[in-house]
Amino acid sequence: MTNAELLAMARENLNRIAAAPVPADALRQVIEAHDLVFALYPEQSAQGSKQGFDTYLIKGKPLVVGASDEDLAKRSTTAVPCSGLEEAMALERAFGDNRPGKH
Repeated sequence: MTNAELLAMARENLNRIAAAPVPADALRQVIEAHDLVFALYPEQSAQGSKQGFDTYLIKGKPLVVGASDEDLAKRSTTAVPCSGLEEAMALERAFGDNRPGKH
């Protein structure tokens, strides 16, 4: 998965979520429908200017460990936009692999 592909997915999901009657439900549905979910958030340079974006895996970490590129290519993957790392980590807590009640 390239950064350009992740960015396109995040933009598509942003449009889908923003157009939904209940954006929080749309976000949950996007995340739950995929094996691997990346958060994309603005990268900050040391001087504070935005340079691009960073990624954070919010769902699917156990699937990535020891997996080959071929194995990962078989997994459903998407990306969602976040305002920063803190929001990405909050999504991981809410929807990630180790959330309460997830077995």
